[in-house]
Amino acid sequence: MKKSIFVLTAMVAMVMFGCKETPYMSAPGENEFVPDSMPVVVDPDPSPDPEGVIVPEEAITVHEACAIARKLHGSQVSDRKYFIKGWVTNFDAKGRGDEWETDFPQYGNDYVHMSATAPDAPVASRRDFYAYRVLGKFGAKLPDHDCIHEGDFIVISCYITNFGGTFESSGACFIYSSSNDHFNETFPFQVAGSPELKEGEIDVTEAERVAIQVKKDKPNDKYPTTDETYNVRGVVVGLDSSTPDSYGSLNFTISDGMSYAKCYQTYCKTEKGKFTNINQVAVGDTVMVIGKIENFNGTCEPYRGYVAESTNPNF
Repeated sequence: MKKSIFVLTAMVAMVMFGCKETPYMSAPGENEFVPDSMPVVVDPDPSPDPEGVIVPEEAITVHEACAIARKLHGSQVSDRKYFIKGWVTNFDAKGRGDEWETDFPQYGNDYVHMSATAPDAPVASRRDFYAYRVLGKFGAKLPDHDCIHEGDFIVISCYITNFGGTFESSGACFIYSSSNDHFNETFPFQVAGSPELKEGEIDVTEAERVAIQVKKDKPNDKYPTTDETYNVRGVVVGLDSSTPDSYGSLNFTISDGMSYAKCYQTYCKTEKGKFTNINQVAVGDTVMVIGKIENFNGTCEPYRGYVAESTNPNF
């Protein structure tokens, strides 16, 4: 009789526990796990997009971003960049500590959690997406905290990763559009899309992929740089120089609407050609920059290249 009770107890235990989904596991410091073992969270339908915010047709919801991240493991990053849309639910408490307050003026980035459901939705989403160190439009620094508030609807541009079970952005993440009026007043410029490319040219998103790859190819280099030169076409979205430096070079940012690149110490028309006036480069110009591509702490930089073509009449 005791034997029968033991067998029955064992069978019940197998039913109760033996068939349970394997729990998520992550060894300390390894960030490795089995994605398929992570429980699938059933969330309410995403809230509709609010009116008045520019949302790219290809933008995905927070739910869809989380589904992509769930299939990644370790240090894997998505093969492509995405526009992700959602509502700001809160800010990372650790990221917004004393150190963050000290670093904010220098880096101008924020630590934001996004949801697929609006603040007034009947049922809130149980899963969020972490916009880690998100910057202002096209990689510009956020000048103040008023550019992003809880309850804002935002569209971000980023690669996706799964960092130890946290579904988050990877690399150069920025806010593409927002319902925040102060954000829109601060960043009024918008890029409609990638300029038409000529033969032998790449857009800024492809240049960013090159920067990611060169970091993989040269992991021991502090600032890995390609051996080849590239022709990168994009739209000027920001000027980091108030005047040409003593070498006649300028620093500015270009974008294709999806990604951005910092053109550092960039010359005019030839490898050592000098800019003579700041008005030779203006926000809205379409330019073609020739140069090697550097990965500077995760940022794509056509380093010490030159502007070969520009729509600027003063060029």
